[in-house]
Amino acid sequence: GNAEGKSMLYLEIRCLLCIKGAGSQGVQNGSISCIALPLSLPGGGRTVLAENLIATLLDLEIASGNDAMSSHSDMRKSAKLMTQFLPGTDFICSGYSSMPRMDNMFGGGNFDSEDYDDFLILQRDFLINGGILPVQEEEVIKVRQKAAKAIQAIFKEFDFPPIKDEEVEAVTTVHWSQDMPERNRVEDLKASERILKESITGVEIARALDKHGFQEIAKRILEIQKQRVAGDYLQTSAIFDANFNVLSAINDSNDYQGPGTGYRLEGEVKRKIINLPQAKNPREKSIPYSSQTMKMELEEIGAAAAGSNSKEVVIGLGPAFGTALQETITGLPHPEVLKEIIQGIEEEGIKPRVVKIYETSDCAFIGHKAAQLSGSGVAIGIQSKGTVVIHQRNLPPLNNLELLSQASNATLDTYRTLGKNAARYAKGEATVPLPTVIDNMARLKYIVQTTLMHMKETEEGRPNISPRELRVHFLEGIESTLSTPRS
Repeated sequence: GNAEGKSMLYLEIRCLLCIKGAGSQGVQNGSISCIALPLSLPGGGRTVLAENLIATLLDLEIASGNDAMSSHSDMRKSAKLMTQFLPGTDFICSGYSSMPRMDNMFGGGNFDSEDYDDFLILQRDFLINGGILPVQEEEVIKVRQKAAKAIQAIFKEFDFPPIKDEEVEAVTTVHWSQDMPERNRVEDLKASERILKESITGVEIARALDKHGFQEIAKRILEIQKQRVAGDYLQTSAIFDANFNVLSAINDSNDYQGPGTGYRLEGEVKRKIINLPQAKNPREKSIPYSSQTMKMELEEIGAAAAGSNSKEVVIGLGPAFGTALQETITGLPHPEVLKEIIQGIEEEGIKPRVVKIYETSDCAFIGHKAAQLSGSGVAIGIQSKGTVVIHQRNLPPLNNLELLSQASNATLDTYRTLGKNAARYAKGEATVPLPTVIDNMARLKYIVQTTLMHMKETEEGRPNISPRELRVHFLEGIESTLSTPRS
């Protein structure tokens, strides 16, 4: 009721200046618990971004917010996170729930334990240290089991309601509280009251842990008590390192002087953040090499010459097709793919002729070069990953009769149809192009594998080698040998 008709951003700036003027060293900022309110207004997200940036410019410690749900939309939740990532806040999240939202009695954060994977990927994508490091599942299970046994020992030492072994086993892997065995909550509440009445402190907890063989945990609990007394962690933007040394604005000052300066994610922390458990190293990812029963041999019998037979279609193979690579992007064996194309052409009464194109790994140019050799002027160009073009001699390289651009959608029947269509074009007959199947997820799924296969195809290329005539031998159950006459 006291907004004075001013904008939300103006009022936030005034609050920040008052905080700075009062001598406070920092602020929990970014519309923490009421984020849904500014996001209900036009420009609300921009306002949150601006106030976080202004707090940074005022050199206030900023703990920006994760304490409340900003939206039911996953996209808008992630967009709100950018208002914390971009301004350079000290602590991306003033708190990040380590439990599922349904167990969070505080109110539910914008992100919680069910969002770990996405949050970790966003950290990696933007090279932001959001305070959470990736871990392997077996490491988490080991830590949870150790923690459960430590708490079991504490309960035993102080004669609290006992924790059974099956409870320890369950808590090691359960997702949320409803998966746990039932306990006598009344007795547990009585035990919690004893902690206050009997003044059980962190020191007593450390002693109990040490007594029951948990020396490492005891040492850390005791260290926390020491740090609480010392108080160095209360300095501006303070954090503990792995050895409980305090880093703060006092001994690790803000040295930002413009672009290219200031804090950079680097070293061991950067290595840990980008080393996601589910990420695959593309340099270690194998390229498909078929173990199919059908085999073929591609015998080079000389330089490929321009044909004079108007009843032929040339099939131009990419540099690695059937040799360095043996499968398409989805695992269709090259021998079967080539066989289907050949049979599709033959079914229309046209002769197939196979050549290897070494000069390029580009599908359009493979098809274009093959078309220059075809007696009918029509050719098929195919990359090892399975992309196909039907080309005609008088068309520019990047124009074509048909294009199978998404090899991920292709089946063996697809390749037979392409062979038939190429033959029909060669005969001058009206041809219905292969229907285009659109899969908008294909690029996302196959882009790394596609890149690796294309790199291999390019490596196999030899720009100074002209197209080579091939004799194709299908083996193991395929009786025919395809000779490739030029006329």
